[in-house]
Amino acid sequence: MNKVINEKLIERNKKIGKILSFVGIGVLAVGLILNFNPTPTRLLISLGALVLGFIISQISTFYVTRFNRKPRSDEIIAENLSKLGNDYSFYIYNSPIPMLLVGPTHIWIPIPLMASGEVYYNKKWKERGGSFLVKLLGQGNIGQSEREVKDYEKQIHDFLQNTLENEELPPVKSIFVILNPKVTVGDVEEAPIPIVHAAALRRKIRKFDRDSEKEISSEIIEKLNKKLNE
Repeated sequence: MNKVINEKLIERNKKIGKILSFVGIGVLAVGLILNFNPTPTRLLISLGALVLGFIISQISTFYVTRFNRKPRSDEIIAENLSKLGNDYSFYIYNSPIPMLLVGPTHIWIPIPLMASGEVYYNKKWKERGGSFLVKLLGQGNIGQSEREVKDYEKQIHDFLQNTLENEELPPVKSIFVILNPKVTVGDVEEAPIPIVHAAALRRKIRKFDRDSEKEISSEIIEKLNKKLNE
């Protein structure tokens, strides 16, 4: 498998995550300090600082969980996909979306899933149990991941249209990738999106592509890879 990774963007976002973490803690600390010997003005400023500090902390959590945590979600997925053949190219923060896999029969969109309990599908994606803290911090919201799918698929559809113009667009397939090996998968028979643990991702993609009747033409793959490598 060919891997193309935007190291500059990752390093930049690591720094942003660290800076925002310190800023968020500092603003929250100011808000708490102002609660001592309160006056109406100090209380108002304190409240504003606490709200601002919480917002900054949420933003920093977004960056830290994606770019500062080791191993990162893209590293876990890339490690599993590394034994795919050279007819696959994996783009990490080098396309309109975080991760994109160009294969011989499909364009794959891996969506990391930060779940911690049991994931199942009943008219919509749901999670049973799991860590309350993870959910409180917004890291395990499967509903958010479902919204990401629609957003990412639209971005890739627009990208394909702009790149390929009047040519037939290759099929795009999203897939949820569970990063936590302790997460269990319940009833997903009617789920519109396949879901696998990270360790089983490569096998799932290989099987799906082997069973596909139509391949993407070499000309289209070459054009896509050339555009994504710019």
